[in-house]
Amino acid sequence: MIEKRAENIMIPEEANYQRTMKRDVEPYLRSYEKDGYIESYDSTAIYYRTYRIPQAKAAIVISHGFCEFAEKYKEVIYYFLKNGYSVYVPEHRGHGYSDRIVVDGEKVHIEDYEQYVQDLHCFVKNVVELTEKRKILFCHSMGGAIGVRYLEEFPLTFDAAILSAPMLGMNTGKYPKWLAKVTADFFCAIGKGTKYAAGQSGFSEKPSFETSSCVSRERYMYIYNMRLRNINYQTYGGTYAWVKAGFKVIRKLRKRKNINSIKIPLIIFEAEKDDMVDNCGIEKFAKKAKTAQLVRMKDSKHEIFNAGEAVRDSYYRQIFLFLNHVYTAQERMNEENEYEKKTDETRKILGTV
Repeated sequence: MIEKRAENIMIPEEANYQRTMKRDVEPYLRSYEKDGYIESYDSTAIYYRTYRIPQAKAAIVISHGFCEFAEKYKEVIYYFLKNGYSVYVPEHRGHGYSDRIVVDGEKVHIEDYEQYVQDLHCFVKNVVELTEKRKILFCHSMGGAIGVRYLEEFPLTFDAAILSAPMLGMNTGKYPKWLAKVTADFFCAIGKGTKYAAGQSGFSEKPSFETSSCVSRERYMYIYNMRLRNINYQTYGGTYAWVKAGFKVIRKLRKRKNINSIKIPLIIFEAEKDDMVDNCGIEKFAKKAKTAQLVRMKDSKHEIFNAGEAVRDSYYRQIFLFLNHVYTAQERMNEENEYEKKTDETRKILGTV
């Protein structure tokens, strides 16, 4: 059974989640799904999926997180489609079906986050903008760092952005940040940047829900089973180069002059029990960003879209209220521009201009 929720959201019940996804959600998504590859700026092949619906209000571009892939976002995509938004999901280099940078497919490796940013830009320009004018950026975790840098580099591309537990500060766990940074710098300097960073490892075939970023067990197992079935979804641990690049991009994206270049509305969700990203970094960024609204989600781990029922309901409710506000504001602006255009034309005809 699918329960009715606010803002036209149909949320599968926990007890019947996997059955509902296979019976109702997956067939619906397949009816709109298309996929393909684009060649990025350096010839890296970037895989993507699109879900275009007729008369969409706008297009949602998803920038996924660390070790993630397009298929993980089936439920999120479903809600966007049902609320009138088309969806576009590229898989970042080194993830999913996109080209790998290192031979070991379980490693997440990058030299510089600007590579992710340029990949996203190629995707937006060569796929999304061929058919879409109104565009919203949805980012999660590592995808948030990529997304924020994108907004700072290309401030006129998107109309608004949703940042879900974005990586705007590194969480280095039991290791002090300074030690994690120095260690990553050292291993990169001696040519060992492709080694797993301290505390990182390969994919495990044994599920570990209790230490995961999810509160919903059914959602965790649904996604974990995808990973078990598909070797392309088994990216799991970051390299020293990835850690070094992470520290570098966070320094850059939190500079006030870069933040000030973002003019569009932002809604930023912070998970109270997040142990994957540093919430202090999110809060520092939000204070500097003049157009940002910070929303703290109680009782949620890192993946807010996989939290408990009450948190998920509040999360999606606020997302769609935000989008409705953005969409309404754009409609009003378009009407005002059209009115001014017609007024100018009338004045010219009457010889008053």
